[in-house]
Amino acid sequence: MNIISKTVYNIVKSFIKGYLRTFMDFRVWGKENINFSGPKIYCSNHFSSTDPFFVITIMDEPVHMVVGPGFSVPLFRKILKWGEQINALPDHRKYVVKNAVECLKKGESIYIFPEGDLNDQISLRDFYTGIAKIYLAYPCPIIPVAIISPKSHVKEKKPSLKVDGQVYKTKLVLSGSYYVNIGKPVSFPLNMGEYEITKSVKEEIERLILDIKLNRVWE
Repeated sequence: MNIISKTVYNIVKSFIKGYLRTFMDFRVWGKENINFSGPKIYCSNHFSSTDPFFVITIMDEPVHMVVGPGFSVPLFRKILKWGEQINALPDHRKYVVKNAVECLKKGESIYIFPEGDLNDQISLRDFYTGIAKIYLAYPCPIIPVAIISPKSHVKEKKPSLKVDGQVYKTKLVLSGSYYVNIGKPVSFPLNMGEYEITKSVKEEIERLILDIKLNRVWE
């Protein structure tokens, strides 16, 4: 990131950290799993519109996040561009893998939500294979990240976003509990298929979600 992008990124990150300390019960497990240098491919499930803002606080390094609907909002679009985030709107989608790989080659990490839209907190949506395409194009450790919040703390708000005919709901977590479980880095053989890699990552995130519910929150 250039100095302007890094400054914008750090200002936003500092504000979010302050908000989380003041208004949220925000807990993170597994930070020791990302305590190493070099580019990483972070990925997680996605249940609220606040996820992209909250997860950038879990790592010390800046990340380039793959963002879709957020780029359709004029104010957010400017902030996202300044922060060198990766545009995944329909007319930019074919460049996502290329742009992500360019970031990784510079030694910088990326963050992706493979579901592409918000899940219902009952089960995960199907994962797109973009994460596998990025990994196979430039192999780096994949960091699976599970995020959850009680359903009662997730509030649907207006307006929804409409992008290329598809409606994306706005769901926010503005108070209450929000839990993050960072898994160990995973790697795959380069002859492994995109579907198999994607399936394996999804299963690991599902396991990390269950770990929060059974061994962290209720311990």
